[in-house]
Amino acid sequence: MYKLLIVDDEKQAREGIKRLLSWEDYGIIICGEATNGQEALKIMEEQNPDILLLDIQMPVMSGLELAKRIHDSNLDCKFIVLSGYDDFELVRKAMKYGAVDYLLKPSGKEEIIRTIEELIDSLEDGLISKLENNEHLALLKNNVLNRLITGTISSRELKDKLELLELDLSSGPFGAVSVEIVQNDDPAADDDISWQIFGVCNICDEIIMDSGRGIAFTDSSGRVSMIIKEFKGWSADVQIKKLLMRCICEVKKHLNLEITITVGNQVSSNRKMYESYKNALSTMSYRFIFGIGKVLFYDEIKEYFENAPGSVRIDGEHFKELIKKGDFDLIDRYVQELFLDQIRRDPLTEIYVLKNSALELSVLAFQCLAENAFIDQNEIYCKKNRALGKIMIQTSPEGVRKQILEILKQVIEMIESSREKTLSKPVFDTIQFIESNYTDPDLSLQYLADDFHISTAYLGKLFKKETGSNFNDYLNTFRIRKAEKLLVTTNYKGIELAERVGFASYNYFYIVFKKVTGQKPMDIRKNALEKLKE
Repeated sequence: MYKLLIVDDEKQAREGIKRLLSWEDYGIIICGEATNGQEALKIMEEQNPDILLLDIQMPVMSGLELAKRIHDSNLDCKFIVLSGYDDFELVRKAMKYGAVDYLLKPSGKEEIIRTIEELIDSLEDGLISKLENNEHLALLKNNVLNRLITGTISSRELKDKLELLELDLSSGPFGAVSVEIVQNDDPAADDDISWQIFGVCNICDEIIMDSGRGIAFTDSSGRVSMIIKEFKGWSADVQIKKLLMRCICEVKKHLNLEITITVGNQVSSNRKMYESYKNALSTMSYRFIFGIGKVLFYDEIKEYFENAPGSVRIDGEHFKELIKKGDFDLIDRYVQELFLDQIRRDPLTEIYVLKNSALELSVLAFQCLAENAFIDQNEIYCKKNRALGKIMIQTSPEGVRKQILEILKQVIEMIESSREKTLSKPVFDTIQFIESNYTDPDLSLQYLADDFHISTAYLGKLFKKETGSNFNDYLNTFRIRKAEKLLVTTNYKGIELAERVGFASYNYFYIVFKKVTGQKPMDIRKNALEKLKE
């Protein structure tokens, strides 16, 4: 359990913080309260807390002075400052003393939950210790930019935190960039991956920042990403092409690593960055066709295949349904008909077109696999990359067909195996309870733990160990999947839709929906209606 110390001179504020969350659900116990920095130092000597929630303005010793003491003494304690709207300069100073984030008073429950979860993740993963210079501001920068590219940060908070970090992202249009490091097959190299990412990010950041064209950071999956400003589009932006090629060359020169860089579509506003980021990630699959160690642009590849003769059109939703049914004979027939249709329409079909179709089928199959809570997502990512590589080394249409069928068979077997996975009774009962009561907005891990007569912390750890997901993420994902079905089968809108799947706040539902699906709720309904018209 992590120890939390609350430091605030207002009793009402302290009591509000204590009641705001079921802290034990997050593996946290409140080890004490202090009304000023001086009291806090005494408690810290006795309790050695891991986390401080620290009011920035207090009598006797202010929160800012306490932050300086913590910084100067190199105390192993992470702290979040609480501030009013007029305390911006004090907050900036607190960040320089090591504050990992700040919250405006009063803050909403969802924002506090998000901040605490991010802090706990950083403590558990040990990422903070690996950031060499200005480590806490770097962590905040990564958090803010990750939420920007996934569309989960409000406009007001984004403006405040970009100003705090002294980052200028006002010069649109924009584009998102993803960087993939080519890994060798040496198992011993796995220990170096985090430092490879760190090195690649530093080189890319220096090149892009010095040019004034953007910023580099690591995304939530551990990949190096970039945001580029004043993006003129793939065909016109010669400078960006040169800068990104320079990143590839400098990484090769200094780190002896090979990287591929993909660039998403141009977007007019940083509020649409998630769209460009999603397309940058999807473009990475084409590195096996157009070559590793290059700069690939989403719009350029899209235009290429739109103009290519005999492009194969795949019904993604229908194919995913076949995968989920697990009938391999039906899948074999689908692939055979798809390939034969392609060859029938264009007897001189180049093999890259068939490979592209096989790649798309493979990606769709792995998407089905990723929806399963009992399969490790990192394992899925590695298996997908190996599968795509195997497709690209084939030299004949028959070789491509056999390889994609082998991959699809493995995916189906993994899905079937996961369905047979044995769960402990508390975890099985928890999942059953979620499926029956997900519409209850008060559903919580603590409620279930009390009902099962076990501790919240034990149930939380057991659930994470057996499902690979923490309770809140599992519950939210389950609710969002239900919401997706309601969007295409009902006319529910806004708060009514959110309440039907257990969210008390539409704003929080909207943020979680975009995080899970990568789309806005109404886009799901719009796409479904357009398919009906076809």
